[in-house]
Amino acid sequence: MAKSEEKKHDVAIHWFRNGLRFHDNPCLLDACQKSESLLPIYVVDPEFPFAQTAGCRAGTIRANFLLESINEVDEKLRKMGSQLVVVLGKSHEVLPEIVATTQAKALFYEQEAAAPVREQDAETIQAIKNRLKRDGKNYECKFEAYATHTLHPMERYLAQCKDHTAPSTYGSFTKIFNKMSVAKEVNEVKEVPSLPNKSVKLLEKSFAEALRMPTLKDLGYAAAADDMKNSGKGGYAFAGGENAAIELLAKNMARSQWVATFEKPKTSPNDATRPSTTALSPYVKHGCISPRRFYHELSKVYSKYNSKETSKPPVSLHGQLMWRDFNYLVGYSTPNFDKMIDNPIARQIPWDDDPDLLLAWKMSKTGYPYIDAIMTQLRETGWIHHLARHSVACFLTRGDLWQSWEDGATVFEEYLIDADWSINNFNWQWLSCTAHFYQYFRCYSPIAFGKKTDPNGDYIRKWLPQFKDMPAKYIYEPWEAPIELQKKVGVIVGENYPHPIVDHKLVSKNNMSRMKEAYDAQKNREPMPANESHSSGLNRDTSPKRQRRN
Repeated sequence: MAKSEEKKHDVAIHWFRNGLRFHDNPCLLDACQKSESLLPIYVVDPEFPFAQTAGCRAGTIRANFLLESINEVDEKLRKMGSQLVVVLGKSHEVLPEIVATTQAKALFYEQEAAAPVREQDAETIQAIKNRLKRDGKNYECKFEAYATHTLHPMERYLAQCKDHTAPSTYGSFTKIFNKMSVAKEVNEVKEVPSLPNKSVKLLEKSFAEALRMPTLKDLGYAAAADDMKNSGKGGYAFAGGENAAIELLAKNMARSQWVATFEKPKTSPNDATRPSTTALSPYVKHGCISPRRFYHELSKVYSKYNSKETSKPPVSLHGQLMWRDFNYLVGYSTPNFDKMIDNPIARQIPWDDDPDLLLAWKMSKTGYPYIDAIMTQLRETGWIHHLARHSVACFLTRGDLWQSWEDGATVFEEYLIDADWSINNFNWQWLSCTAHFYQYFRCYSPIAFGKKTDPNGDYIRKWLPQFKDMPAKYIYEPWEAPIELQKKVGVIVGENYPHPIVDHKLVSKNNMSRMKEAYDAQKNREPMPANESHSSGLNRDTSPKRQRRN
C-alpha cells in the first residue's frame, strides 16, 4: 500500500518534549498526516520539573523558558483549532492512563539521546504495553519514534563507525560526518487534525487538577513569570519559544560577514552588553529551532563568500553544530557517561568531597571576583559564555578546589538555560581532564585569564556591583589593595567579601602533581587514549560507590 493510501489512525497522540516548534518537525508532521484525530500532549513532572537527570529539577530560569515555549505551542495549536494538553505527573504513570482512556492507536514522540531520558522512555513504553495487556485491550498502540534533534540520528552515525563504536576524537568524527549530507527541512505544520473531544472530556474527569497549564509557582518555584522579566540586573534575556528562536536566527544571519568568519575561540567571555556568540543554544537545546534549519541557513551565508574567506570547523558555526552532534554521539554510546565510576572513557581521579567548597563556588563566595562574577551571572541569567564555563569548571576541579566534575555538572544542569545532558557532561569531563583532553598542565588562572580580555574589570563590576569603585589594579585581586582603599571603596576582604578560599598559585601546582599521580596510576592499568586539542569544548574519596549530589 502506498504511503498516501495508508489507513490513518483513528486517534493518535503527539508527545511533545524537545521539538517545541512547527517548522521542520518530522514527528509532528507525520502525526498530523497519519491521524484522523490527534491529541497533542506535554507531560510535566511536578516533583522534578523538566529534569534530564533523575532528581535534578530545572532551575527557575530554564523552567520559565520552557513554560513560555510550551505556552506558545498551545497558542499556535489553538489558532489551528486544537490545543496542547499539559498533564502534571510522571510519564510512566500518566501516559498509560492517557493511551488507555483515549484508545490511541499510535504515540508519536521525539527520541532522546540522553541515557537517563532513554531509560525513562523505555519504562514508559513498557508501562503502556503492560496497561493495555492488563486491561485486555483488543488493540495495540504503535510507537512512532523520531530522531531529528541532531543533524543526523545517532544510530546512523554508529552504522558508519567501525565495530559500531563512536570515534574518540572530533577529527575522526568529522570524517564520518563529511560522508553524509544533512537532510532538507520538511514542510512546516500549518494545520492539525481535530482533537478527540470525547477523549479530552474523559481525561478531564480522570486527571482533574493535573490537566492544566502550570505556572512557575504551581511547580514549586518561588518566582513568578513577571519576576523573571525583571531578573538578571540587565542580563541577557531569553524569551522562550519558536518565534523568538526564528527571530534571533534571522538577526544572526543578517550579520553575514560575522557569521562567515566566526571563530568561537575569538569571542569574548566578558561582554557585558550582549553575548559575543549567537546565543541560540537554549533554542537549539529545546528544539525551538531546528538544527537542520540552523545548518542550512549557515550554508546560505557561506555560499556568498570565497571558501578562503570563511572560517572552518571546528571553530566555525558549522563546526559548532558538528561538535554538538559529536558530544551527543559520545554520550549516547558511552555507558555511565555522566559518572566517573564504570565510565570506560573516564580517568579515575580521586577527587576530594568537600560540600563547603562546592557551596562557596556555587554561591559566589570563593574570594576570586572573576569566578564569583561568572557564577553570579549563571545563577541570575542562566547563561554564561563558553570560556566563562571553562574558567569556573577548571577552578572547581583540577585547577583549584579539586572537587568532582560530577558535582559541577549537576550545578550547571540546574542553572543553565541551555543545560544539555550530553554536552554538559562531555565538557565537564574535558575541563577536568577526565576524558577527551589530557593536558592537565594547561590551567585557567582565576586572575590572569579575565585580565586578558577585560583588564578594567567591567564584567566584574556588572555582576558584583560592590566592586564598582575598585581600581582596575586590584579588581581581580582585592586582597592586594591597601586596607584604606578597601574601606574607601566598600569592599573589605575578610569582612564583606571573603578571603580567597585557596591560594591559586599553591594549589594549582599541587593539583598538577595529583593529576600526574592519577594519570600514572591509570597508565599502569591501561594505555592513555589519544589526546586531541579542541578550542570549543574548551580526604580523598576513591570509593567506587561515589554518588553525584542532587
